[in-house]
Formats: sequence, C-alpha cells, structure tokens
Amino acid sequence: MRPITQLILSLAVLVCLAFPARADEIQDMEICLGRQTLGRLLCKPADEINYVSRMRDGLYLFSAFYANRETHFFVGVDRSVIRIQGKEFKTVTRTIPYHFDATSKCAVVDYKTPGCPMTGPIVCCAVKTEEDRQEERFWNRPIPELLEEDLRRALQGVNATDNGQ
Repeated sequence: MRPITQLILSLAVLVCLAFPARADEIQDMEICLGRQTLGRLLCKPADEINYVSRMRDGLYLFSAFYANRETHFFVGVDRSVIRIQGKEFKTVTRTIPYHFDATSKCAVVDYKTPGCPMTGPIVCCAVKTEEDRQEERFWNRPIPELLEEDLRRALQGVNATDNGQ
C-alpha cells in the first residue's frame, strides 16, 4: 500500500503545482482589466492607477489620486461584470459588463465615461502558454502551406513503406 500512497501523493502535488500558472494568467488579465476600467471611470491614464493588493480571488485593491487625495478603490472581476467601488467614496460605484473570449483568452470592455476623450474598447489578454502559441502559429499559416506540408508527410510515409519492402 505504501508505494500506491506515494504515487497518489506525488500525482496530487504535480496537479496542484500545474494549476497556479493558469490562475496567474487569469489574475494578470483581471488586474489589467481593473486598472484599465478604473482609469476609464476616473478619466485617467492606466499608468496613474496603482495596483495595491489582491484581497481574494477576483477582488483587487487599487489606488489613484482622486478628489485631491490618494483614494482606494475595490475592483471585483466576475464572470461577466466588473464592479468598482470607492473605499472612501461609496458613491463611486459602478457595475460594468464585459465579454471574455475563451479562444483568444482576451476580455473586452466597451465603456465610455461622459466627457472623457478615451473612447475605444478596453482589451486585456491572459498570457498564452507555449502550447497556445504553437497552435496559433499553426493555424495562422496560409492554406497552401498547410496542404504542402500534408502532402510532404504523406509522400514520406509512402516512401518509408516502399523502402521497407
């Protein structure tokens, strides 16, 4: 029984170590969303919004110079909405919808603040894994190149079977 227990524990440790990387990718995207959306709400460039800390999964604390002083804001990123609330100014509360595209691993927010010159959509993407990048490189090639590669592989397979006989 002891080797089986060690095997199970080893697999459990490997699984636990594999998942934080995925969570970090999404967390980085959520921080980007929080910073960009709060910047749009306050009509400030994103580099003037400071990330302070992660309160828990999907809830972050940011600070910015607002109302003549340094002010903190809670930003919650849920599955389809971003909730922003001022820590000191409870009246600064917004719920903003966004769309997450799972294939591109990007979130898009269409939000405009009246009187603010920044109007384009906010796009934040999770960092892609090497496997995602390889798949993207494969599918971004032109179709004739893909067909030539398939033909080359097929001919190599035919030549290998002819040489073996």
